[in-house]
Amino acid sequence: MTSYRIARRSFLGGVGAAVGLHTLLGKLEARAAGLDAAPKRLLVTHHPVGTCRYAWTPTGSGDGYVSSRILAPFEDAGLRQDMLVVDGLDMQSIPGPGGGHEKGTVIMMTGTPTQGTRTGQTETDDPMAAGPSFDQLLLALRADDLGARPFPSLYALCDDRIDFQEISTRCMSYSMAQRERPRVQGGSISENIPIRPTLSPLELYTRVFGTFMPGGASEENVLELRRARAAKKSVLDFSLGELRRIRTLAPSSQKPLLDAHEDAITQLEVQLDAMASLDPLCGVPSPPGDISGGIDDGGNHNNYDLKDPANQAAATADQDVHEQVGAAHLAIIRAAFQCDLTRVGLFQWSPGTNHVAFSGLYPGNADLVMQHHPTSHRITSGAQINANNADAEFLVAVEIWYNQRLAKFLQTLKVPDINDPNGGTLLDNTIVPYLTEVSETLHGHRPMPLTLFGGRNLGFQGGQYLNFPNRPYNDLWLSIFESFDIPVSALKSAQVNGAQGATMLQAPYTGPLPGLRA
Repeated sequence: MTSYRIARRSFLGGVGAAVGLHTLLGKLEARAAGLDAAPKRLLVTHHPVGTCRYAWTPTGSGDGYVSSRILAPFEDAGLRQDMLVVDGLDMQSIPGPGGGHEKGTVIMMTGTPTQGTRTGQTETDDPMAAGPSFDQLLLALRADDLGARPFPSLYALCDDRIDFQEISTRCMSYSMAQRERPRVQGGSISENIPIRPTLSPLELYTRVFGTFMPGGASEENVLELRRARAAKKSVLDFSLGELRRIRTLAPSSQKPLLDAHEDAITQLEVQLDAMASLDPLCGVPSPPGDISGGIDDGGNHNNYDLKDPANQAAATADQDVHEQVGAAHLAIIRAAFQCDLTRVGLFQWSPGTNHVAFSGLYPGNADLVMQHHPTSHRITSGAQINANNADAEFLVAVEIWYNQRLAKFLQTLKVPDINDPNGGTLLDNTIVPYLTEVSETLHGHRPMPLTLFGGRNLGFQGGQYLNFPNRPYNDLWLSIFESFDIPVSALKSAQVNGAQGATMLQAPYTGPLPGLRA
């Protein structure tokens, strides 16, 4: 009789570089041995252009607060007890050069003072990161857990179009590694290398789930997988023989987990197929998931001197494709969480300096198609940010639009986590910060409006509105790191791969925020 060890070795040799199948077998073995625990996960989400506080700020405090117009979509989706509304935090005190959206995006994710802006660009306000982003620092400090997945992190962006060719507004993730770069201020600095996002959901899907194919995500396999998905053929079709072999190896008690992993991929593909749009000319469905948001054309699109609606208007609206791309990206990240291929994700709707156009949201003119960020520049003083200003109400409507889509996704995380032996949900085991790079449209960085979702099994206590006037923004991240068992003392002394891991502590901090966690 063939021993398990020999059968296992034969299986692993047969599947070669099929990393997803290796991972799945390891998960089944760990569960059977009682060594598996529910994984902790981080999903950083971002919406652009801040908020309008008159429509965002709740009334009351603690668990008795009354929600606001902008936050209502989350309440309507039954997410109140999964949501922490956090107000008052200060990013303004983190020093350094950079534009409002540009610097805001960098310090939002690194918590580190900027040291210089990039040379060779039309504008001179594109700051370079002087420290790693929190997601990469977390991965480095938890390399044996979070970083030990086939994909340490996944980062998706839904639209790439911006005013000018800055990197900072289009990048939320920065490597631990550095490189020397010249700066506008003179001399050069060590810039943490930007990790750029994936725009195409099909590219993200192929990169992640191509790992279930024998031979892995080779160029030939990737092309074959794209053809298969265009024909609505499942990636599992490439792996059925190997999956049958896994079933002969896996303990009988773990076969329901194997079923759940297969279902996770199948459900993802069903959702991507359902998103396929019809060609308006011939009515033939396009390849499933083969959609992408706006890709920047490399030009300069100055909006600062545009004062009338016609100049912010676009020929066509983007929101239908924008919604499909966002839903597809999020579905792929969710499935990667379910299959435990990654435990860290980043999702960005669009840069702060975006040119995404929306129709039907401008008050008094349902036919007008207006661009999001350019419209925000029609507001030039705080006195204009009120419900009587059509431009402000347009910004409110766009934020509500984003919140409705995110709420729909978060509902899909309130399902049993197939990797949790204790029966928790994906949302219970995942903390989802929902961030923005400026406080309001006037480019300030205080007070910062934000919400946190999920994380019940990481100690977070939802159902609250907590206000921390002028408290350092980095205290939010200290709270998140604490939930991954990384105390402030560890950050102070952290040396990761020869690089200083405590760069965020160069900026103001106090400690983890009280009341967020039990």
